[in-house]
This record gives sequence, structure tokens and C-alpha cells, in this order.
Amino acid sequence: MFKNIYGAGRYSYYYKLNSLYIKMNQSFPLFHFVILVVLLILFTITFSLYFINPVQINEEISNNTVIRVIDGDTFEIYSGESVRLICIDTPEKGEGGYDLAKEFLEGLVLDKEVRLEKDVSETDKYGRLLRYVWVDEVFVNKEIVKEGYGEVFEYGDDTKYCGVIGG
Repeated sequence: MFKNIYGAGRYSYYYKLNSLYIKMNQSFPLFHFVILVVLLILFTITFSLYFINPVQINEEISNNTVIRVIDGDTFEIYSGESVRLICIDTPEKGEGGYDLAKEFLEGLVLDKEVRLEKDVSETDKYGRLLRYVWVDEVFVNKEIVKEGYGEVFEYGDDTKYCGVIGG
């Protein structure tokens, strides 16, 4: 890999790396040269891999993946929006059953991709999306009421599935 060419001076040596000659002397010791070569190789490999197989950050996470459950009827999705389940009401923080309802919703949706369906209203007065929610074939709004963690609560014009949820 390296070729020493003698006769270049008392403290000077030339090393051949492929077709590149590098002059080595006391101000540029061999150790520094080896470090430089290793760094160049690592940079080249990293740069090549990026363009050959670019990594897309969070490619497996969709915008509808639940990243946080706020309470028994509200959660946040990967896009940063909060979603409020329509036609149900669960206990608020400080009320009995709050922790159980929140944990139940976490078990249903946390870290999962959900399907959201809008009724009439886009958002509530707090800016949360108002939606019916499914995980695969499970109708989350209905499941919460069916298992006793919440009750049917009709508000506004968003009542398309309220009968189904309570039935």
C-alpha cells in the first residue's frame, strides 16, 4: 500500500498511496497520515451509502400513528395533531376511573396506526380533530363504551355513529 522512496532527504520520506505521493517529514508524522486516510475512507463509505441507499427517517411511521394518549378520549398522532373521540365521554383527570380509561385507550391505540373518520365538524373549540377511530377492524369509540370506560355523549351535529356506539 505504501512505498518508501529513499534518497529524498534526511528527514523526508515519500509514500505512495495508489498514484498519490505524499511527503512525510517531522512536521507530518506517519500517525497523522494514517488517521487522515482512515477518516477519508470512512467519509467516502458514509457518503456512498447515503446516495446508494438513502435512509428515510421514520418511514414506517405514518401521520396517523398514535404517539401519546392524553386521557380516555383524546390522543396525539405523529403529525402533531390531537384527536378527540366523537360521541363518547370518559372521566377527566382527578375523577374516578380516569387512569383506567386512559390505560384502556393506550392499550387500544398507542404506537398503532389508526383510521380516522370525520363526521360534520373538523375540530372542537380546543383545536382537536373530532373523529371516529378504528384500529384495524376495532371501532375504538364503541369499544370504550362497551367495556365500561366511558359513556355515549352526543354534542353538536357529530352524531352519525352515536347509536352504534351506544348499542
